[in-house]
Amino acid sequence: MKTTVADIIEVLEHWAPQGLQEEWDNSGLCIGNSTTIVRGVLVCLDCTPEVLEEALADGLNMVISHHPLIFKGLKSLKDSTPVERTVAAAVRGNMVVYSMHTNADKIMDGVSGAMARALKLKNLSILAPESCQEQDAAPCGLGVVGDLEYPMATKDFFAMLKSTFALKHCKASESFHSQVKRVALCGGNGSSLIPYALRSGADIFVSADFSYHTYFETVPQLMLADIGHYESEAGVQDQIVNQLMKKFPNFAVRKTQVYTNPIRYY
Repeated sequence: MKTTVADIIEVLEHWAPQGLQEEWDNSGLCIGNSTTIVRGVLVCLDCTPEVLEEALADGLNMVISHHPLIFKGLKSLKDSTPVERTVAAAVRGNMVVYSMHTNADKIMDGVSGAMARALKLKNLSILAPESCQEQDAAPCGLGVVGDLEYPMATKDFFAMLKSTFALKHCKASESFHSQVKRVALCGGNGSSLIPYALRSGADIFVSADFSYHTYFETVPQLMLADIGHYESEAGVQDQIVNQLMKKFPNFAVRKTQVYTNPIRYY
């Protein structure tokens, strides 16, 4: 039996219901038709022209991204911006583009949960819990918090953080705690969750996009570690691939080999 885009969406939205997304978000089917027969799926963090080229070259006709391709309204397709070029290329190539953004942020198995599993944290709970009826009362909300199996010297924790997330550098607070035991996490921009991290009893909050002044505001209770937006969210790609491979072993589902992080370190 052939698999349609609607079949793929059903599995993904059972895992991370679209109703969980924030009001300002634009998750869901972006380009294409739900009745299209799927020949293969490429999973990425950001849908770029290079990702589409990779999918087309490999005969994959559906791209699933974390960040929505179309976030603001498009008034034209002049190929003058990266988004316009990507949308135009997707239409020309009869591609299907689907995204799961803040809905994948809000499930325990999603973006922040992937960070927690990579660090092998125990006793996990949602950092900023919400009432999520779409999840049949399963815990949901932004961020997670958990414990290391054993307390770890702060310098050793930073070394583990760099190794786990393949970081050349890590921007962080002064090490005013000598040890780390409890860790709060949020993939992407976690600045709004700092009050929750403080209340959680965490020794450190690992996220991205912290502003300069927030490092002052959390001393001496909570250390901050900014590991980069892309780096903190990249693990969700494997989560999406795993969800689909369990249900659809009859065609290719794989993660992009294109490095879509727009930030470089010199």
